[in-house]
Amino acid sequence: MTDVGTSKVGPLNILLHEDVTMKGGAQIWLANCGERLKAVGHTITFLLPEGSEIIADCEAYGATVVQYSHEKSSADPESCREAFTELLKPAQVCVTLVRQKRDKYQNVRFIGSCIQEAGLKTFLIAKTGTPDPTYEAEFYGGPLLKTSPPQCCTITIAEYTRQFIMDNFKIDGKFIQTIYNGTDTARFKRTPEMAVEAKKRYPIPDGKFVVGSIGRFVPVKGQKVLLKAARKCIDSGKVPNIHILMVGEGELKGEIMQMIETLKLEEHVSVHEFTKEPFFVFERCNVVAMPSFLEGLPNVLLEALAMETPCIASRIMGCPEVVVDGETGFCFDAGDLKDESTWDAMAEGCADAIAKIAALDDAGRAKMAENGKKLVFELHDKVKTFQKILDVIQEKAAEAAAK
Repeated sequence: MTDVGTSKVGPLNILLHEDVTMKGGAQIWLANCGERLKAVGHTITFLLPEGSEIIADCEAYGATVVQYSHEKSSADPESCREAFTELLKPAQVCVTLVRQKRDKYQNVRFIGSCIQEAGLKTFLIAKTGTPDPTYEAEFYGGPLLKTSPPQCCTITIAEYTRQFIMDNFKIDGKFIQTIYNGTDTARFKRTPEMAVEAKKRYPIPDGKFVVGSIGRFVPVKGQKVLLKAARKCIDSGKVPNIHILMVGEGELKGEIMQMIETLKLEEHVSVHEFTKEPFFVFERCNVVAMPSFLEGLPNVLLEALAMETPCIASRIMGCPEVVVDGETGFCFDAGDLKDESTWDAMAEGCADAIAKIAALDDAGRAKMAENGKKLVFELHDKVKTFQKILDVIQEKAAEAAAK
């Protein structure tokens, strides 16, 4: 583990909560956060649903993990109140990721009600990524939003998300703070040895312009749009040597494989399983693409930029905060996930963005690569951003203890 930052207060009891079972970027962040907090002397407990894919990761470094039933919490949240309250009693701070309502249960609102009804001093920190217009104001603190001052705050991963919450849910901006996701800049660094290994893992014919795509094979990630864009790059003659290096797993894999065949892209696309070592993928890429319909601020973009790989992305939410047109890559307009008639225009924009980077001379690509690396090192270094998170947790814990 890299530098974990520093603790400015005595040992704290911190409860970390996630309400989904999958293991994506947000869940990995939470597990890493717990590890780093524990490394500076705090007592860490995780409250996770049964079947969570990060349980083993958390237990591996000695964190306590308490599990609960999705089924019971959805149908009868009150059946969980006593157990949740007992976990909250010793905690100065609870950090929870904001999730959609499941039947009668919404995680942040329910935890807020547990704190309020038991008269606890626990401060609730709600961390959120992708803004969702179907959410409600109480999803960011529940009844604790109405205390004076609020016994909760929200941390967003992008300034876009912060502004969205302020505008749509009328929550005072002084209780919402943007702390960008962090990237392990020491880990995501090109080396000659990495280049050799990357060629072994991802063999691609020489002379190809490689576009990387890493992510779950689900509709919202837009892999189908990327395949359409690849076909346009070939047919237009702008990037006839394009090769899509697609890495991931998920429900759409069969449809993606069929689409590759339908579009006659067999010689232009290679598909590989999910990897825990994405730096080998970035090493092989000329550009990384994120043609999503919905995103907060994807870790993939930060990691790619750290490795001096320009990026293209849909012009949505936090993506333009790191994919700066003409500086670190190019953005293009997103279509509507529910309206496939909009996908062609989106694919055209994606293809144009790919072509712009492919058309750069060596000096232009080098400058764009350097810009991306500089942006990540200055604003998204993992040690720096973790310290900001730690500072917020410690500040709120001190406030809770002083009451």
